[in-house]
Amino acid sequence: MTILAAARQRYTLLLAFACFFAMGTVNSMLGVAWPSIRATFGLPLDALVALLMVSTIGYVLGSVLTAPLVARIGVGWAVLLMNLLSTAGLVGYVLAPSWGSLVAFGLLSGWAGGMMSTTLNIYVAATRTVRTMNWMHASFGVGASIGPLVMTAIVTTGVSWRLGYAIGAFVHLGLALLYLTVVRTLTFRSISPATADDPSARPAPMRATLRLPIVWLSILLFLLYTGVESTAGQWTYTWFTEARAASAYLAGAMTSVFWAMLTAGRVVFGAGAARIGVARLLRLSMMGTVLATALLLVRSLPIGFVAIALMGLSLSAIFPTLTAQTPQRVGARHAGNVIGLQSSAASIGLAVLPGLAGTIAARVGLEALGPFLVFSSLLMLLVNQLAVVSLRRQGAALETVAGDL
Repeated sequence: MTILAAARQRYTLLLAFACFFAMGTVNSMLGVAWPSIRATFGLPLDALVALLMVSTIGYVLGSVLTAPLVARIGVGWAVLLMNLLSTAGLVGYVLAPSWGSLVAFGLLSGWAGGMMSTTLNIYVAATRTVRTMNWMHASFGVGASIGPLVMTAIVTTGVSWRLGYAIGAFVHLGLALLYLTVVRTLTFRSISPATADDPSARPAPMRATLRLPIVWLSILLFLLYTGVESTAGQWTYTWFTEARAASAYLAGAMTSVFWAMLTAGRVVFGAGAARIGVARLLRLSMMGTVLATALLLVRSLPIGFVAIALMGLSLSAIFPTLTAQTPQRVGARHAGNVIGLQSSAASIGLAVLPGLAGTIAARVGLEALGPFLVFSSLLMLLVNQLAVVSLRRQGAALETVAGDL
């Protein structure tokens, strides 16, 4: 590989990291912005469900349609287009005159986020390592650590929450312009020229993918994972300010620490995943999540701070490690389809579990979030163990992976 080619690969990977950073920054703002958004439009506590559900519909549609789009136009053009759509969606947030119009723009933002995340996950899973996948998702965590701090600074100084989304729109527009420099070289379409004429090497049809038992367990696992992560990320600020008398600064810091630990864990565990072992890393991560959610039941600000930090650390490696291992678990022909399905399931979990948690909290009280997180984390651990058993039973084609598990 020439020096120029190596530099080009590093540059394209840096742009992928930047996209995840931007998505993390924008997504993590909502938890802090929500009380201000409620005040702007005169909304009840659980109105957040509408925005999450509409965004999820867009995300699911985008994720499912990603593989055919990438196969047609390539990764570079796909990500450039998604950054432009993200810019448009965020500008809609800034200018929205009503709650209904803001929710409508959530569909566009969700669509763009689903396609961009899935596109880059397919690309990195096919061409890079578990470590790179963890580090790309760590970039999301870096952005998600900064997002709450930015929005906290905005709302506590009396500036409109809309400024935070204006900043996000500017960042995505800048990324779209940067992708203009690589669209001619970043032409990966998930089918290499060497195998494009070999029917046995082409991507499998979706109906064949859906016949694999491990696919359905993966769908449920990703749904639960993002549900637990987003419930903690979205509701921590409201939970601790309105139910546990934490100051806005402390609750904002707790939210930021959650994402910061998510980032740190991905950097550390990404480097050590091979030594720890994939199955062991996933099992320990999920057990740590269960412990953290149990600690959140204690109504103490110091213990709550520790629990949120432990939760971020424990969750950190789960999503990128599972995504990077997708080709090994299901085979290269199914990998693109499965990554799209996993991303769709993740987006459903992103909306359904926090939305359900908000509905319960509105009727029972915010302290219901603790038991809700404990139950969801335990269920995630159980589904992961069922997936391990399923892989072990899959026969000779997956024998190597089953032996590692």
